[in-house]
Amino acid sequence: MKYLLAIDAGTGSIRAVLFDTKGNQLAMSQREWTHLEEDGIPNSMSFDFEQNWSLVCSCIQEAIQDVNADDILALSATSMREGIVLYDADGNELWGVANVDARAADEVKYLKENYPGIEEEFYKKSGQTFALGALPRLLWLKNNRPDIYKKVASISMIGDWILAKLSGKIAVDPSNAGTTG
Repeated sequence: MKYLLAIDAGTGSIRAVLFDTKGNQLAMSQREWTHLEEDGIPNSMSFDFEQNWSLVCSCIQEAIQDVNADDILALSATSMREGIVLYDADGNELWGVANVDARAADEVKYLKENYPGIEEEFYKKSGQTFALGALPRLLWLKNNRPDIYKKVASISMIGDWILAKLSGKIAVDPSNAGTTG
């Protein structure tokens, strides 16, 4: 028998679900995770790479324990909207936050005051408000952790971080390959 594996990195937990090729769920494993508030940073919710990777691996191992891993045809990962991971040029994680990280209130205020209508335009394209969006958090990082911000070479969602850890490669949009931002 052949299988498909789905990994979902939600706000409160990580799940690995094994399916057969007809879409029948065969196994599931779930672990709750917590997001860390940084000392002195109100409303921050940092993503704990080491602990959370351990939880991801544990879920995968449990979900596939009764099958031959060679029979898994494909896997994919999804994650909480607006949970992000930033990497340096060598692909090492620099900084990550969960989607509930709300440290960037001052940056949201700044953007709204200095760029009227920007949040509405952003919402039309992304379906997301600035309250928990990546853009204000990146501005927060630039303003408050410039040493980290200067090292950023790429960014991904947390689900893409999982796929990068599993494959050894950070996925990039081929239309943007070779560009810097």
